[in-house]
This record gives sequence, C-alpha cells and structure tokens, in this order.
Amino acid sequence: MIIWGIDGEEIRLFFIYLLLWLIFSMRLSIEITVAGVIISAIVYRFACSHMRYKPITDRKLLRNSWRGIWYVLTLIWQTAKANITVILVVFSRTIEVEPCIFYFRTNLKTNATRVALANSITLTPGTITVALEGDLFCVHCIRRKMIDEVRDSVFIRQLQKFEN
Repeated sequence: MIIWGIDGEEIRLFFIYLLLWLIFSMRLSIEITVAGVIISAIVYRFACSHMRYKPITDRKLLRNSWRGIWYVLTLIWQTAKANITVILVVFSRTIEVEPCIFYFRTNLKTNATRVALANSITLTPGTITVALEGDLFCVHCIRRKMIDEVRDSVFIRQLQKFEN
C-alpha cells in the first residue's frame, strides 16, 4: 500500500511519530490529530531526505539491540562459568595449571566485532587477549584445555550474527 509516496515499510516510522505526538499532547481531539498527521509527515520527510533515514535502518537497529542484550547476557553467563573454573583450578590440588599462549584466526569481518571478541576473551577469567592484528588473535590461557573453548567460543557465533 502506498500513501503519499510512502510504502508499507516506511509508514511505520510515520505512525511512530504520530503516536509520539499524540502521547506528548496528552489530549485527543480532531485538531491535535490533524496537526499531528501534518507534523509527523513533515518530520518523516525531513528524516528521509536530510538524515539519510531508510526503513531498513530501524530493522537493523532493533535486531542488533536484541542481539546486543543477548550478547551481554551470554558474556555474564560465560564469565560466571569461567569464574567457577578458575576457582576450582586455584583451590584444587590435583588440577595443574598449564599456562599457554596460542594464536587463532576468526572469520569476523569488522574491526568492531573483533575488538568485542578480544574484550570478551579478556573479561572472561582465565584468558587474556595479548594481541590482535587483523583477524589473528594471540591469547593467553591458564590451562591448555581452554584453547578449544576459546577457538569455538559462543562469542564468535553471536558476533557473526551482528555482521549479517
């Protein structure tokens, strides 16, 4: 459906502007609604022409905000699990500490996701990102068994979704 040159995808932002207008007006009347329709249309056109707004921007932002929340929750969970592992290593007399440095590459495309991965590795107890050059990570672990956990990290899978 096309209204005033606006297709169905774009009409959502117009209605969001109108809804905000009506909420902030705190009164509902024909005059306020008509003024809201006119002002919402003007603000929408301004956003499209001068602020390079595209409806796909809203979808990406909304999708990535939910992914960001999920990523933070995963980071908290993985940090808690790693804390328990490090506590067991520290207080155990049978588990040996085998510190090691290893290198691995990821197929993450953007610098932002690579830096997020490097920070996530460092925030997780027992591992530290020593260096990051392009897609090559240098990581220090307190145990050799952690190498596979870092290479096949849930962080990498979630960060790849941000890039799509």
